[in-house]
Amino acid sequence: MQFLLIPVLGLAPGLFWLWLIYRGNKYRPEPKRLVIRTFLLGMAVTVPVSFIELGLMLPYVFGHLGNLKDLNVDSLSRLSLGQMAYMAFIVAGFTEELFKFLVVRTTIYSSPYFDEPIDGLVYSSASALGFASLENVGYMTSYGWQTILVRAPISTLAHVAFSALWGYPLAMRKMKKKNSAIWLWLGLLGAMAGHGMFDFLAFQQTDAFTNIPILIGMIALFGGLIAFFIVLIKRGQKDSPFKDKNAELLIACPNCQTHIPYYYAFCPTCGAQLAVNKATYPEFCGKCGAELTNKTNFCPSCGSRVIKKPGFVNEQHR
Repeated sequence: MQFLLIPVLGLAPGLFWLWLIYRGNKYRPEPKRLVIRTFLLGMAVTVPVSFIELGLMLPYVFGHLGNLKDLNVDSLSRLSLGQMAYMAFIVAGFTEELFKFLVVRTTIYSSPYFDEPIDGLVYSSASALGFASLENVGYMTSYGWQTILVRAPISTLAHVAFSALWGYPLAMRKMKKKNSAIWLWLGLLGAMAGHGMFDFLAFQQTDAFTNIPILIGMIALFGGLIAFFIVLIKRGQKDSPFKDKNAELLIACPNCQTHIPYYYAFCPTCGAQLAVNKATYPEFCGKCGAELTNKTNFCPSCGSRVIKKPGFVNEQHR
């Protein structure tokens, strides 16, 4: 039973946070398959990162520990401040943020779906949450399932907040915004530094969070990054080029071919009664009139999000 419990508990927080973030991309949601693929790639990259981190930690292992079995959280608390900084900023911060970034940059970045600022947050979060989810499984396997009680609301979300620092400017770079390359490099370095600082403070919590000043510093850093992430979500929604591109879904009356809203029960031109199930009726974009041949949720001609519900289009822009 525990064999199944650990993977489920390890993946559940990441999938929940990803679902919540995905809902924030409300004007032109990304294809779910691409978001899930990025999540899985984030999980996959955890494996090579683990080997790289192990290689970077070997000098400490050979110099201070008898063997790899002695390498744990308690042993890290015995490091000097310089050693803690190396483990936090180089082994963890630099390596993990670089590879999470590479997952997005080398895959979804070139996709035509990566086309608005908030997409950078969605895909960076997917990569980060995939990484954090497999990391959760590893921690629970080593230290017990109880570790998820701290990792689910804190460590898992912290991965999201760090990655947002490079995710948003990466999207701005794709959109060719002014100075976006500079902001991207600053964001990536900031993510590495923030990640490193969070781990550096965590290494100094030797006795179950009894070091109050360090604990306050961790809470301040974590809270500030989460607040900044929320600001970026709001900014991404505000700056979306698809914000004002909602259109009513129109269908062609089978009797007179007049284009009418999908939710009409009768044609206002000829009075013909329309079927309850309109799946076979030709569909059209209410903004530009283009036919939606693939029954898509977005118009391939003008990019508008096509809405079936009455009044939704107007309510979005009051």
